[in-house]
Amino acid sequence: MQTSVKVWPRKLGKINEMIYGHFAEHLGRCIYDGIYNEKSPKSDSRGFRKDIMEAIKRIKCPILRWPGGNFVSAYHWENGIGPLEKRPQLPNYIWGGVESNRFGTDEFIQYCREIGTEPYLAVSLGTATLDEAISWLEYCNLDTPTKYSRMRRENGHPEPYGVKYWGIGNEVYGPWQVGHCSAAEYAEKLRQYTQFMKGVDRSIKVIAVGADDPNWDMTVLKHAGHLIDYISIHEYHGSDDYLGTVASVYYCEQRLRLLEALIKHLRLDHVKISFDEWNVWYKISAEKESMDKGIVLLEEPYALKDGLFAAGIFTVMHRMADTVHMANLAQMVNALGMIKTKGDEMVLTPIYHAFDLFVNHTGRTRLNMAVDCDTYDINTRTFVEGRNSFKLSGVPYVDGSATYDEEKQVLSVALINYYQKEEEVRLDLSGIGIKKKAVLNVLTGSAPDEMNDFDNPDRIKLIKKELDNCSTEMLLKLDPMSANVIEFSLESSL
Repeated sequence: MQTSVKVWPRKLGKINEMIYGHFAEHLGRCIYDGIYNEKSPKSDSRGFRKDIMEAIKRIKCPILRWPGGNFVSAYHWENGIGPLEKRPQLPNYIWGGVESNRFGTDEFIQYCREIGTEPYLAVSLGTATLDEAISWLEYCNLDTPTKYSRMRRENGHPEPYGVKYWGIGNEVYGPWQVGHCSAAEYAEKLRQYTQFMKGVDRSIKVIAVGADDPNWDMTVLKHAGHLIDYISIHEYHGSDDYLGTVASVYYCEQRLRLLEALIKHLRLDHVKISFDEWNVWYKISAEKESMDKGIVLLEEPYALKDGLFAAGIFTVMHRMADTVHMANLAQMVNALGMIKTKGDEMVLTPIYHAFDLFVNHTGRTRLNMAVDCDTYDINTRTFVEGRNSFKLSGVPYVDGSATYDEEKQVLSVALINYYQKEEEVRLDLSGIGIKKKAVLNVLTGSAPDEMNDFDNPDRIKLIKKELDNCSTEMLLKLDPMSANVIEFSLESSL
């Protein structure tokens, strides 16, 4: 069967740019020896790695979540402010090693300002208190003659930071978390924290902990849904098996759809989904924990198949643009990172290039598109990956989305060929006035496990090709295992 794709010039709504967000936690080498390294010649006077900042700027990171993750449940923000030499060194008993607190609130905000991103802070529901959360909010956002606002000014930051996004806790549904509690207990804490934090600053948006468990999520939404702005969901997937990694894209879509259905059932239309931890973690069952001197590292190599997984997640979020308004890849550097460092060297993984492909080559207006293609025959197959096992049917050979850039008048057709052979696609753009020339951007490689490393940092990268004589009905040949975005300039606006 030949794959056919039809795009209509019908606008279905806006894609929120915050779906291309990131996450940085005090885990392994993500912060220290990652985005922050005071000893590296690649760093500026503040200790920020300049090469990493430039890489992040290229993919226009819209929102950055910090300081955790599990780490936040035992974090006290006041340890990370003031003169560096006076900050306490403490055991990081969540992930191992010593926390120097040299990268704290002020450094994080400066980093966000430097890379042009919105800060997203998560508050502790473990060893901290509501008073600490309110004090942190005051430190960041208020311009009042009060203790913590004055403390920020004394630390050299006269203007309020205006942090808009605040997460209340992290994964407290799990026994691995400091502050683990039941859904009912969390829902009441969430209600109190949200009520009093919004009482201090009505401009903030609150993200609740969702558990990817309908019973938990229903309890939280019923009790506090009228106060919150987002509910989160976390998904880590991938498999040593290529098809398992591809299939997990559609497992994620199922779970997002289930959460969306709960929100709609309760008629909480103002509540949006924050997919604020997602990534491939395919070695968890084989390696257990990656350790170095008692520090958990979790440094995944990331191959072509993982880049295709990321591209697939973006098409899912495009389809769910009405509900999924934020997402944060976990994580940015080294620890589950899309960027790797070794000394002063840096490598960009296929997941990074998937971000480049979608951030820089697709639009923010979703168009109507239909794909008709063969599917993998996996009706009886069970996928097992670390903590997750699931069954799926109907995983497509080809998936994608159509978007429009209003400013540039460019139609972008994203097509992911999961099939391990070249796939012929008949593309129908009838009713859309396209110009003869287009640009094809391709992310592919020779094998699903092919990856970039420090000896071959550009083995997998975006390839740009010029297409001539384009028409509203055309035949495309997609490379095996490839993510593609074709950019068509239009004769007139849609």
